[in-house]
Amino acid sequence: MLLTRPCHRPEFLLAHQLGVEAHINRYDRLPDWEQYIPFVRGVHLPYSGFNLAAFDDQLRQESLAQLKTALLVGRQYPVDRMVMHTVGIKSRNGEIIGDYERLIDGLQEFAAFAAEQQIILCLENAVHNNPERVQAFGNTAAEWFQIQRDVNRPNVLLTLDSSHAATSAALYATAAEREERIFDFLAQPELIGRLHWSDSRLRNQEALYNDMHLVPGEGDLPRLFHQRLKQLPVIKLLEQMRPEADVLASLAFIDTL
Repeated sequence: MLLTRPCHRPEFLLAHQLGVEAHINRYDRLPDWEQYIPFVRGVHLPYSGFNLAAFDDQLRQESLAQLKTALLVGRQYPVDRMVMHTVGIKSRNGEIIGDYERLIDGLQEFAAFAAEQQIILCLENAVHNNPERVQAFGNTAAEWFQIQRDVNRPNVLLTLDSSHAATSAALYATAAEREERIFDFLAQPELIGRLHWSDSRLRNQEALYNDMHLVPGEGDLPRLFHQRLKQLPVIKLLEQMRPEADVLASLAFIDTL
């Protein structure tokens, strides 16, 4: 099933058999949110201002408490899994503010809470930002997979965000390397429980530190990569805030894969 952001007419969603993802404390606070409730097939937990890796114990505990509250809010929707960022910030403006082991401990505690609610958590790969500004844990394929392994809980899978992945692949020197390394994020497809599907631009390195979230087919991610994304047996979110005509263009592109 394909989902979109809740920015389209319900009639459009019905006509094209699309659902929406409920982003707790964001989309569900929209003034017209009630009309989208029947279309909810995915839940995204909040992350802004949170840090489970923080040396600041108060921030870390508040982050965990708010995540637990948001998960309980999300339980009203017909889902068995929820998307979350790694919620682990390593550094900001060059200052180390978080620790990997604290992140893993926090995720393990949250996973135990989610298991009690019969919810699978799907950890999303982070944007690879300019490290002089902010570094999040899980912004490379290797670290993203490692976090899932180290959390080591049966109800923890992964969410692949293809636009975020492009910001990591964009670090490589040549276009050929960049197009090859984007496939690192598909090294273990059996661990991917959700997909946030966008396009990006790797050939000219425009994706470097730039989370583009283009409509599928609008960028230059390899066609084979898109084909592999389509083959993933999971619910997929078209994560763009774009007009309905652009959604139709993305659906047409996906049909050609």
